[in-house]
Parts: sequence; structure tokens; C-alpha cells
Amino acid sequence: MPEPIGNSGSKPLSYREAGVDIEAADRFVGKIKAMTGISDKSVLPGAGGYAAVYKRPSGEAVACTTDGVGSKLLLCEEFNRYDTIGIDLVAMCANDLICVGAVPAIFLDYFACGAIDIERSTEIIKGIVQGCRETDMLLLGGETAEMPDLYSKNHFDLAGFAVGFVQEEDLLTGARIKAGQRVVAVASSGLHSNGYSLARKIIDPNSPFRPDLLLPTSLYVRPFIEVRKALGPELTGAANITGGGWTNILRLSKAVSYRLKAVERHAIFDYMLKDVALSELYRTFNMGMGLALLVESKQSASAAIEIFNRGGFAAWDIGEAVDCAGRAPGVEILESKDSLFIS
Repeated sequence: MPEPIGNSGSKPLSYREAGVDIEAADRFVGKIKAMTGISDKSVLPGAGGYAAVYKRPSGEAVACTTDGVGSKLLLCEEFNRYDTIGIDLVAMCANDLICVGAVPAIFLDYFACGAIDIERSTEIIKGIVQGCRETDMLLLGGETAEMPDLYSKNHFDLAGFAVGFVQEEDLLTGARIKAGQRVVAVASSGLHSNGYSLARKIIDPNSPFRPDLLLPTSLYVRPFIEVRKALGPELTGAANITGGGWTNILRLSKAVSYRLKAVERHAIFDYMLKDVALSELYRTFNMGMGLALLVESKQSASAAIEIFNRGGFAAWDIGEAVDCAGRAPGVEILESKDSLFIS
């Protein structure tokens, strides 16, 4: 079935043409796994690879993850605004931890720059502190590095490291995901912190949407923990919809595909249709779904939606997991009157 590819009349852009090759990154990760060869029985499975999970002798498991905020940093410099990028940094890590069932507990940051600007640096740390407060994490420490030979005066980079805790029986491994389960989509605030190499090329400085590129990433920790407690084993999986767009949900299980409906989304996504094919948008951006949950039934979906609504997030039951029907797992998306399949 044909899919919309924008209305500019020119060849639609892709994330690869913007300089980011997701397939190459996946191959690189595969090589890392092959080189490390970790097979210790204390390493536990976590769905989607969102966090590494280590079982302590006490029986409690420790989940660890690290991430950054990518080229969204360049927007901070462009708008001379640095108070929200720290929230993004915390969210990118905390939202990964909950996807394996862990409760975020500890955060550390790494801030590298060409020269310390006290005002700018203070604003960045304020955002990190706010993100930690809203996810109930302790900002335990960090590292600041000045490297004028590596970074120009105004350029900087951020990385975050987060630790959470989970009992082994509460781990989300994807093993219980099966056809017939429902998918709950939780709304995003915008682009979050992914796809900016492409988005910055499409949304030029004169676009009214340019300031919206700085909207901070949603923090899902508190309502998610409430859902986890309320649903127990009826919650079978969770996917942080980051780089790779809606294909992130395929990371949870190789046993199913998905048949889903589009969700309400920020107008910035539809604006990008003028230059980017719809399928590429869904493979690159969150398209309005910042977090996806797999649950056992429509009743458990309704319960999860109610909890997220109380937490200030829109959420929807958007479809179900289905049998792969003899082909590689993929996501079928009903978008207005058209449908597309991504894998």
C-alpha cells in the first residue's frame, strides 16, 4: 500500500542522509557484544537492552545505564538556553531503567567543555538537579572536564549514568510478551532527545517550530512505578521510544509483531512530512509516543492509562501484539486512512 512521503516534490530526506546510520550503529553494538563476551551467570536479561542488569549475591539486581542528549546540545547554544538540557539528560537514562523494571536511584553526570562558563554551567546543573528530583534519584556525583584543545569555547558535551534496583522476579525481560496483549502509548512532549541531526536540517531557524526543539524530554518514572505496582505481572514489557522510533518496541521480543494506531502528536512531526517520508519519521522519531507498555488485557490497559492520566500524561490503548505470520517481526501502523509497515 502506498505511503505518504511529504509534499515538497523533491526526494525525501532520511536520517542516514543527515549523517546518522542506525544500521551501522547496530552492527557496531554487535561487535562490542562479541568482544566483551560477557556470560557470567550474575548478568540477567533485561528487555530491549535498555539497561545492563547485574545480580548481587543478596539476590537484589542492579540495573545500570548511560546516555547523552546528542546534537540537541547545539540548540542550547543557538537559543542561549541551558536550563532544560539537564532534564533531558536525566530522562534519557531514567526512562531506560524503568523499561527493565528497575526503580531509578542514583545519577552521575559528565560535563566536558572548552572553557568553564559559570552561568551556563550552573543552568545545566540546575536542570540535572530538577530531573533527579522529579525521578527521585540521588545526584551522587559527576565529573567536569575542561579541554580547550578538543572543544571550542562555546561547545560542550554531556553524559549521564544512572543506577536502579529491582528484584529478579520483577525484571521485565520480554519473555512473557505474546500475541493478543495490548499496547499502551504514553504521550511524548515533542522530539525528546533523538533525531536532531535530521530535525535541525528540516526545521530551519525561521520556522515557528524551531523553539519547540528545546522542549525537555518527559520523565515517566513516577507514574510507571505506580503502574508496575498496580498491574504486577500483567505488565509484560516497556519500551522507551528513542532513536529508531517505533521500531524500539521490536527490541522487547522476537516472537511478535504489532498492529498499532497512530497517536496524537505535536504538530512539529507533521511539519517534517514536507521533507521526510512517513515511514522514515516513524523509524527516527517518537511520533507522539514517548513510552510504550505491553499489558495483558484491555482492563489492565485501562488501569495503566488512568494512572498516567493522573500523573499528567495522555495515554491511549493503540493496538495489540500479533503473530509474526511467518515473516520477520515488524510494526504495522494505521496512520489516518493509510497504513505502513516498518521493521
